[in-house]
Amino acid sequence: MIWLQKCNPFTVLLYFVSVTALAAVYNNPYHTAVTLAAAIVFFILMRGKGKAALWFFTVFILTFIVNPIISKKGVTPLLFIGDDPITLEAVIYGLNSASLIAAVMFLFYCFTELTDSEKLLYMLSPFSASAALTVSAVLRFVPLYAKQAELISNQQKAIGNQGGKSIPERLKFGGRVFSALSTWALENGIVAADSMACRGYGTGRRSFYSAYGFKKSDGVFLVCQLIFIAGAVIPSIFTRCSYQYYPSLDFPDVNALFIISALSYALLVFLPLISEITDRIKWKYLLQKI
Repeated sequence: MIWLQKCNPFTVLLYFVSVTALAAVYNNPYHTAVTLAAAIVFFILMRGKGKAALWFFTVFILTFIVNPIISKKGVTPLLFIGDDPITLEAVIYGLNSASLIAAVMFLFYCFTELTDSEKLLYMLSPFSASAALTVSAVLRFVPLYAKQAELISNQQKAIGNQGGKSIPERLKFGGRVFSALSTWALENGIVAADSMACRGYGTGRRSFYSAYGFKKSDGVFLVCQLIFIAGAVIPSIFTRCSYQYYPSLDFPDVNALFIISALSYALLVFLPLISEITDRIKWKYLLQKI
């Protein structure tokens, strides 16, 4: 989503943390369904990869199937496999758990697409500069090592070290590639350490440059999040919003407080989508005035 990419990383982090945390705490089919719907919409708008969606769907199916088979809780049997019952409560709980896991995976995918190493460094630096540097270095070196391992493997094949089809020959070839990669990694680490020492790292107070300012739109986004979080949490203090699955299904009372909490959570979840649509309408309106 283009609008979320322009937001301050801290406001984006607050959104994803609050949505996933509230959905997990309430453990309610309504909250899970709203979260999953929003996560899929965000995934589509960000043009997520089809392989990732297929993997998430596979996890959803496996979780939904496995839970009723393993769990023997519940007082409403639907059918029997041998002497083991498949209960309605286990099916509903499995469906809710599978949907929640899929929603979290979709949201985590969107968050990783929105957050690069620079944004992660920006978010971690105020708390621990060393941890921020370590995480940033890991995010950089993991794909770099994978690319270098592929390069070494191709070079070995080019000089005739093809390896073989047998397991000992493949292990010998992999060991040769790993040895060369380890040597390269150690040399690269020494070069990076010398470069940081030459630039004076650790010799004085560290300055920090940030390309992410806190704009007026970030303030509005943050205030709206806090209002909707309060609207979802405060009513749940005075009424039950959680859903009980075992030993029997127990719906929370649908009263005014529950409706306020549910609507506030829905507005919180779809807040980026509302902002995205508003931003696009405003942009088309401005284009028409040119």
